[in-house]
Amino acid sequence: MESATEGGEEFLINESLQLNGLHVTVTLSSGGLLRWTGASTGGSLLIENDLLGFKRENQSFKLYGFMKHETTGLCFVTRPGRRVLKELSFRPKSEESLSNWCLCIQRCLDALERPKRLLVLLNPFGGNKCARQIFQEEVKPLLDVAGVSFTLEETQFRNHAKDMAKAVDLSQYDGILCISGDGVLVEVVNGLLERSDWEHAIKMPLGIVPAGTGNGMVKSLMEDADEPCIATNATFAVIKGHKRALDVAVVAQGQVRSFSVLMLTWGLIADIDIESEKYRWMGSMRLDFYTFVRVFRLRHYSGSVSFIPAPGYEGYGDPICIENENESILHDTGINGTEEVKRKTSDCLGALTGPETYEWKSISGQFIMVWLHNVPWGSQDVMPAPQAEFSDGYVDLVIVQQCPKWSLLSLLVKLKDGAHVKSRYVQYLKVKAFRLSPGERTGSSVQGGIIDVDGEVLAKSKGSSGDNRAHLMSYGPPIQVTVEKGLATIFCP
Repeated sequence: MESATEGGEEFLINESLQLNGLHVTVTLSSGGLLRWTGASTGGSLLIENDLLGFKRENQSFKLYGFMKHETTGLCFVTRPGRRVLKELSFRPKSEESLSNWCLCIQRCLDALERPKRLLVLLNPFGGNKCARQIFQEEVKPLLDVAGVSFTLEETQFRNHAKDMAKAVDLSQYDGILCISGDGVLVEVVNGLLERSDWEHAIKMPLGIVPAGTGNGMVKSLMEDADEPCIATNATFAVIKGHKRALDVAVVAQGQVRSFSVLMLTWGLIADIDIESEKYRWMGSMRLDFYTFVRVFRLRHYSGSVSFIPAPGYEGYGDPICIENENESILHDTGINGTEEVKRKTSDCLGALTGPETYEWKSISGQFIMVWLHNVPWGSQDVMPAPQAEFSDGYVDLVIVQQCPKWSLLSLLVKLKDGAHVKSRYVQYLKVKAFRLSPGERTGSSVQGGIIDVDGEVLAKSKGSSGDNRAHLMSYGPPIQVTVEKGLATIFCP
């Protein structure tokens, strides 16, 4: 056993071992690349990207690789890109060599800062109600092999995850893993930001495994890394411990505020999302069915949107001049509603801090839909914002005002790959701040619409469809959105 250098690459170990009974030469580089070569076998494994875990046995050590499945020809069994577990049993020549191998591998893993303790929040009611099965069959086995301990909690009611995030002792965990759709993640973010120690709490890394109806956030994360959006790959992304910053949108109406990581919709998309709940017995087909209903019974809503365009998008909208607009939106928007907390946390109070002045633009009239999005995907098969980024300090705005019904139907089909943004009926831009002043439905003096944030009703007019419980905000007064750049942290592939 010895350290060596070959081709500029330093080997931590270079030694002859037995692999499943065959004699091979095995090297472990300082970069964490494990290679083995022999007369009849050879291969490699990068610890950072491919190693799930390892275990020391009496005279050997076993590596559990979690490798992307390589398909050749037609394959109907394994989805392309799905990772599969591969066990490799290496037997060194001596006890000293065995200890050295285990020490070096463990040091490589420790350098990656992988999570060792997770709080797992599972929503048993979301999607097809299969979260428990997904956890037991696909998530837990990987956590066990990786040596990740966890505390499992199931949500029992709306905002339960929010309550748990507000109360949990975060010092006991290295991350929070949501086995759900997007709803539990949104609740966790809101809970963390309502804590007295929110500045520290919001840095807790968050992970998500798809087990809901939408799964837009995890789809965006996995697609960005060219990984399939499936439970096993998403779980391994959390285990590997890679992290990235995530913008958080502050949605405010006066002193009432909420936090969003996915989307805000008004008009057609909100109507489809919320009103189709009465057809939930149809399963996932309810959205397709109700889309046809709403397109052929198309609604238009009066109102206006105003925004601060990102650089390069100044050509959209008409300039407006509202006295003290910057100060007003800054005063109303922030992480916490109290002036004392605002004063102490001026660096995190919204996108409009600083000496810079901004030019507001406005679009008024009749709208079919307004869709504000933080990440590219809204669900696993809908990509409303193909140019969205996770932490650029902007949200992507999609507006459709006038569009023939057949063209609108075609446009909605193109949401599957983001091609809708090329339509002449679509205005697509990035904005730094946004304000919505929603009005009534065309042809009705009593009915307005629904404002939907991250799949939940934020505000609903009297006379519109849906449940009649009280909602966080009122329909009619302006609702404004600013972006906290990179405020949250999320596990990513």
